[in-house]
Amino acid sequence: MHLVIGAGEFLGNHVSAALAVQAPVIELNADADDETLGDAIKSVEVVHTCAETWSPAHRLRFRRDPPRLLNRVVQAARRAGVRRIVHVSTADVYGPDHIAKITERSKLRPTHAYERLKLFEESWLLESTQDLEVVVLRPARIFGPGENWMLPHLMRSMARGRVWLPGGGRVMQTFIAAEDVGRACLAAADRGKPGKAYLVGGFDATWRELLESSARAAGVGAEIISLPYDLAYLRALTAEAAAAAGAPVWPGVFAVDTIGKPHQVDDSHSRRELTWSPSVGSFEQLMPQMAAWLSELPGVEGRREPEAISPPNRSLS
Repeated sequence: MHLVIGAGEFLGNHVSAALAVQAPVIELNADADDETLGDAIKSVEVVHTCAETWSPAHRLRFRRDPPRLLNRVVQAARRAGVRRIVHVSTADVYGPDHIAKITERSKLRPTHAYERLKLFEESWLLESTQDLEVVVLRPARIFGPGENWMLPHLMRSMARGRVWLPGGGRVMQTFIAAEDVGRACLAAADRGKPGKAYLVGGFDATWRELLESSARAAGVGAEIISLPYDLAYLRALTAEAAAAAGAPVWPGVFAVDTIGKPHQVDDSHSRRELTWSPSVGSFEQLMPQMAAWLSELPGVEGRREPEAISPPNRSLS
């Protein structure tokens, strides 16, 4: 039996759906009270923590407070005798300044507050749970229906006529479908080594390719304009400086680095050790599942371009 913390959220929903194909699953919202958490965790062997504890869509400030949600989960897991915790973190803990592909041996150089907060969560969890089995997953850039940070903003701009991307969105990245993160969670629950962190990826592509595929699926125009990275970063820095701590900001400097800097991972080690591989190998493969969601995004709905209609045949007689 598996318990997924983060049900009702983008990643939690996809992890739950993927796990449910192979095993019984209990879903729990991240804000469930202690009594509900205690009742849910009693009958499970593995807990998957994939709630959005920090939103990259907001201006964040790094602090070393014990992660409240993880602390509650750890205490409940101890009382219930849970065998293992699989914690979904992010490959962003390596920082934005790696030119070569990242491996598990790459240096951790987080720069942005989001990256540092996620790494602190990992460190706290591993250091505080010597009596529990903990496996950490560090997925590459996650995409899929329900994603609530990048694509909604980018698609809204595109629906208005054009979207400006650092470097034209042509920098190579590693993406992974949200449902494949769920499959990696199942592999980590069964075969991950306690105390280890694994990179998980899907395929290499660009943000430009993702936007072009998404625009076709949603039926909107796709005018993508290239903006120099330095100018995009300066504009984002100005917008972020004007925002209060915790307030939404778009695009923030983290978003600019997410698009404008290379983020490629080499997850060959995890594929061998977890005997796992992704099922989604391109954006186009997932677009049939994403089309309706993309078309209904705020600012995109109703913007579908009319399809060409051939005039009726006329008799020449």
